[in-house]
Amino acid sequence: MPKSSSPMNRRRFVTLVALSGAAALTAPLSGAAAPAPRAAVRPSAGRRQLTPAMRREIASQEKSLAEQLEAIRGFKLPPGSPMAFVFTPLRARRRV
Repeated sequence: MPKSSSPMNRRRFVTLVALSGAAALTAPLSGAAAPAPRAAVRPSAGRRQLTPAMRREIASQEKSLAEQLEAIRGFKLPPGSPMAFVFTPLRARRRV
């Protein structure tokens, strides 16, 4: 496409966008644009089954996390209380 010395005007730009959108909707999908068939999901060979002790530990950690989140969410701050922290970026040091 040859380069023009003047920028494209708005009307021509909008027309090109509308035409390209219409062309994309009416054109049949090529093989490259079609979604690839999904591969069957197989369990990985290196993954072990969870033992009963591991299941208990995971359940214990999930329960502990739920209790911690409940405590954090249940804590009420008075209106106008100071922020916990303020992020202030540091200036980069100059290399010598």
